[in-house]
Amino acid sequence: MSATELRGYSFRWNHRRNRPGTELSEEEARARDAAGEEYTAVLPPRPGTRSPVLVTPVWQTGVVLVSFLDDPGRKIVEYVFTKKDDSRMFLSGVHLWEYPDDQPGRRLSEASRREDIRYHEDGYVHRTIIDKNEGYRETVEYTDVPVATNWEPVPAFGDYASIGRFERGRSPLNGAPPPPVSPG
Repeated sequence: MSATELRGYSFRWNHRRNRPGTELSEEEARARDAAGEEYTAVLPPRPGTRSPVLVTPVWQTGVVLVSFLDDPGRKIVEYVFTKKDDSRMFLSGVHLWEYPDDQPGRRLSEASRREDIRYHEDGYVHRTIIDKNEGYRETVEYTDVPVATNWEPVPAFGDYASIGRFERGRSPLNGAPPPPVSPG
């Protein structure tokens, strides 16, 4: 994604109001990037959606978060990339949230369902599903899951096209079998 496609930069995103927290100039964001400090690049919405894609590098901790919002502006998917060396990152986590209604400004804790998927470089995957409506929590572990597509190049400042993709060419579990159906 070129800098001309960016909508801007901010320090954090206000999910309650679906807008930037503190807006940053490109120069301020670039300085934060160079210092390893947190900032958020606000990208255009995915096709067919209205809310922006948010890319939040925090190089001091070696993490980049990519957040996808639904039309009411709530976080529904988040990718967690972990920097492994100066040139490569690994998609180490995917978080998914479902909400009970279309009310804007809902907090993550108000989600009716949450799914956390943690990837390891050796193909081990740990998946937890919490469903408040059904009243259950389940954890499933997989081994030998292909993770070749979890690798990404470390992006240069402003170049977020690759990590900002929602469609990653596979399901979140890379072909691992789905968890058992919960008891009804």
